Amino acid sequence: MVITRTKEVFRIEFKYNPRLVDGVKELPQRRFDPVNKCWTVPLSFEKEIANFANRYNFKFGSQVDEEKYFDVSPLPELNQEIPLKMKLFPYQANGVAYAIEKKRVIIGDQPGLGKAQPLNAKIATPAGFIEMKDIYVNCPVSTPDSSIAYVTGVFPQGIRPVYKVTFNDGYSTECDEEHLWTIRDHNQRRRNSGWQTKTLKEIIASGVEQKNSPSRIASGRKPVLKWEVPITKPVFQTCTDYIIPPYIIGVLIGDGSLTNNHVCFSSPDFDDFIVNKVEAYLPENLKLWVNRNVDCPQYFITQNKTTKKNPWYKEIENLKLNVKSIDKFIPQFYLQLNANNRLQLLRGLMDTDGSCFKNRSIFHTMSLRLAENLVQLVQSLGGLANINTYDRTKEFKGIEYQVCVSLNECPFSLPRKANQWREKSITRFIEKIEYLRDDYTQCIKISSKEELYLTDNYIVTHNTAQAIATAVAVKAKCILTICPSSLKINWEREWKMWSNYKPMILTDNVKHNFHLFHQTGLVNVFIVNFESLKKYFVQSISKTEGGKLTLKNITFKKQFTDMFDMVIIDESHRCKSTATRQSKLVKGICTGKEYIYCLTGTPVINKPKDLISQLGIIDQMPAFGGYKNFVMRYCNGPNEASNLRELNYVLTQNCFYRRDKQEVLKDLPDKLRQIALCEISTRKEYTDAERDMVEYLYKYKDADDEKVARVLRGEIMVKIGILKNVSARGKIADVCEFVDDILDSGEKLVLFCHLREVIHEFKKAYPKAVTITGEDDNAARQSAIDSFQTNPKTQLIICSIKAAGVGLTLTAASRVAFVELPWTAADCDQCEDRVHRIGQKDSVTATYFLGNNTIDEKIYKIIQAKRDIAKQITGSQEQIEESIVDLMFDLFTKPEEVSSEK
Repeated sequence: MVITRTKEVFRIEFKYNPRLVDGVKELPQRRFDPVNKCWTVPLSFEKEIANFANRYNFKFGSQVDEEKYFDVSPLPELNQEIPLKMKLFPYQANGVAYAIEKKRVIIGDQPGLGKAQPLNAKIATPAGFIEMKDIYVNCPVSTPDSSIAYVTGVFPQGIRPVYKVTFNDGYSTECDEEHLWTIRDHNQRRRNSGWQTKTLKEIIASGVEQKNSPSRIASGRKPVLKWEVPITKPVFQTCTDYIIPPYIIGVLIGDGSLTNNHVCFSSPDFDDFIVNKVEAYLPENLKLWVNRNVDCPQYFITQNKTTKKNPWYKEIENLKLNVKSIDKFIPQFYLQLNANNRLQLLRGLMDTDGSCFKNRSIFHTMSLRLAENLVQLVQSLGGLANINTYDRTKEFKGIEYQVCVSLNECPFSLPRKANQWREKSITRFIEKIEYLRDDYTQCIKISSKEELYLTDNYIVTHNTAQAIATAVAVKAKCILTICPSSLKINWEREWKMWSNYKPMILTDNVKHNFHLFHQTGLVNVFIVNFESLKKYFVQSISKTEGGKLTLKNITFKKQFTDMFDMVIIDESHRCKSTATRQSKLVKGICTGKEYIYCLTGTPVINKPKDLISQLGIIDQMPAFGGYKNFVMRYCNGPNEASNLRELNYVLTQNCFYRRDKQEVLKDLPDKLRQIALCEISTRKEYTDAERDMVEYLYKYKDADDEKVARVLRGEIMVKIGILKNVSARGKIADVCEFVDDILDSGEKLVLFCHLREVIHEFKKAYPKAVTITGEDDNAARQSAIDSFQTNPKTQLIICSIKAAGVGLTLTAASRVAFVELPWTAADCDQCEDRVHRIGQKDSVTATYFLGNNTIDEKIYKIIQAKRDIAKQITGSQEQIEESIVDLMFDLFTKPEEVSSEK
């Protein structure tokens, strides 16, 4: 803010701030000059100007730090008891206090904090199952879409009733009755329509079986199960560091003899496919030697020309696989391999000890532990498996365990078995729900969009109260809840769960008389979807001039709209356009209401202009100077976004609040990572380069001479660099959009790149940015750091990963973005820690831009899933390159050896 004296008047200039506007309006004869966009006061009122200046602690002609005037005050404390059935979280109570005070607001908090499971429930992670009690914030967990998410909140729920949910494959998990399940019924499955979310309590109330027909009862068949739960895709894991290939381990466990200081397996001649496949996987120093002096040929894996102990037998000893058939098992390490290697392990087992008869795939073993391991293996691949026990002691064969395997991919590679296999639909249904006990429970929230995670035996589970609490607090008499059609039942349930209000979903049966239910005291909350507003609340719509619909053209049914004293609009961003009929109907229904609450996790979908319609609905546009002033102040610039900090302040002061994760979930980490997938603009060039690299990978793996392999390895590193280059160039446009949004919001950003040409492209796009690259001398680097740290106008610094990865402090920013990836987690951490270090007061967010279906995704999965990769890829540059080439071979080669997750 600046006050200057001219020959005629005092001029007062500042960015819009309600506090300063109120102060100026107290000055005598003040006027607003629309041309120069400033306030003027006659010189005769110098004393009043001086008092005004003293109040805000500045001198004439001096610049004032306006930032402090936009600091948002904390939400008020709730100082009244609200008769609710459930207890509010502290942050929810603050939100209710704000909503009571302001009456017409937009609630922008993120929804849902998860539901509870007992502390001994097992949660799937990339490293295997861990118990719920051992889950921690930022813990990686496996999700049903074959990816990894991170725990963003852990919430103890105290002692609750715990139920056991059993499925038709015999496996089960435990949870409380408010736990959310993603399910669908028989009709939805038949129509292949979407899934729905229900609490366990609702599932119990509706039953788990379809109504049995007389003919089914007469036949003695079991009832049809009602609720299907989704089957997970192959669980994401990236471990690839094995000595014995997974297929061979499967063969050795299935038909191997490993107890007499040798490594061998038996295979009949008609199954020479298995022998050939094993031989193809053997390294140069090992070979197969066959013993035919037995009923079934034995194949010994031995060394070439050496008397040293077989290294594979040493590995068998390390894995403790040198046991008899009854004690066989799958080493835990192999159960944690990536999906394609786990599939190869399964095929090794099924090719040897599996059978396929009438499309029933069965694994046979005398070891219960191995049977249980195989079930876990199949379930981790997105399949179903169950164990049947056969007592064959009378046949002098002991007890046999048969594992029935159902999988969307063929579990065999042996042709004579694979030819018998046919793909069939895999489904999992809830079969039984039974109360177990009261126990300590806990819920978690994860970072995936659907908030789904995997619990015991890879069962898929799922992870509004402030508006309801406010309604109870202000003693609203009649409430209309407008929401998407899919949420109507959820709202009905929430009203019942939180309060004593009596909700009703509007249907055609009550289309003309639903107001009578309120008059007779039977209902005080009515729930309707956006698309049905016209049906229930509009009398008529008159013809419009020029085809433009306005509120004047709509006649509402007053006997219905007038009975509400509160309206709640869920997902209010659906009304972001003032031009749509839906927005106009909502606006008309809300006109004159004392309490209006808009709920949305994304109030601004694209630009600040998205707020205009929502602010109009809650009748808060006057706080922003009206429509024209709002557009002029906050919708300017090439991105139609301006003065965003000020906009946030004015919103919060008048009608809006939103708490981010850092405020709501106190135990969140102070550093978060997020992925931004880009559809690269260089796809054809990338495809050609990838094909070229794969050819070199095969040459490298087939190379017999170490000298030739070393040359090829160098060529492959060049090819990998080309792939990364093409992907990086293809992401530039998307990254620029991200950078523009960050800079428009007033934040600073550290942008990490690797390739010189990519850095040059960003320097062209952002000429005012400073840089730290290999081309900058020490003086230039220090100047760039000083400017970024101290100059508010220097918002962007473009850094080379190598040049700026260590030794620098860039804490003026809390946002870091990577256009390209280094090879190790340690290098990522070093770059992130330029911002995340002593002196940083904000939560740091690191955004990684990955090209969709490119080498970027493969490298990022390696980095994130194995954070200690830096320890495993150590030593000389040659060793590092060799490790990288081996990883790339696993990621890009033929299907039976590929190790990237699909």
